[in-house]
Amino acid sequence: MALLSAFDRFVALVAAIVRFVCIVLTIALFTIVVIAIIARYGFGQAVSWTEEVPRYILIWISFLAAASCVLRREHVGFDVLFNALPKGPRKILGMFLTLLIFGFGWIVFRYGVTFVQDFGADLMETISFTNYWYYPAMPISGFLIMLFSLKLLIDEIMGRDVGALAGSSVETVGMTENRP
Repeated sequence: MALLSAFDRFVALVAAIVRFVCIVLTIALFTIVVIAIIARYGFGQAVSWTEEVPRYILIWISFLAAASCVLRREHVGFDVLFNALPKGPRKILGMFLTLLIFGFGWIVFRYGVTFVQDFGADLMETISFTNYWYYPAMPISGFLIMLFSLKLLIDEIMGRDVGALAGSSVETVGMTENRP
């Protein structure tokens, strides 16, 4: 149990770091876009990199936030059938679907590594940096998806209530469950 507790703390720390990085990147994205607008319309000078860099920042935000949502079960899903099932089949289906999510994370990780190896040395369009600084978003996100789905799978196996597969429905927020 000490190992599971340490793993839970580790995953919580990683999730907090991912959310913090997403917040910092969002602030940077907003700042760059505001600077680009002021430069273009206030001073009549378009800065070339202010279109490309926000695009790459948005890639990082998207991949990291997608991984973070796995842990919180905040992705879009249809949970009507899932929540209608009795506890036993619901648990089995939940574990199966979590394994599928883990498999998806593996695919994103594996092919993300290949993508970085094949295309990371290419130069960006407007600035003289290689793509190595933003292409790793894909394998890092895949690894995080695997880590977070592993945590959910362990919670399901240990009998912890991890909730509906798609998070809480609007209709069920705050309601107690009286199913067998």
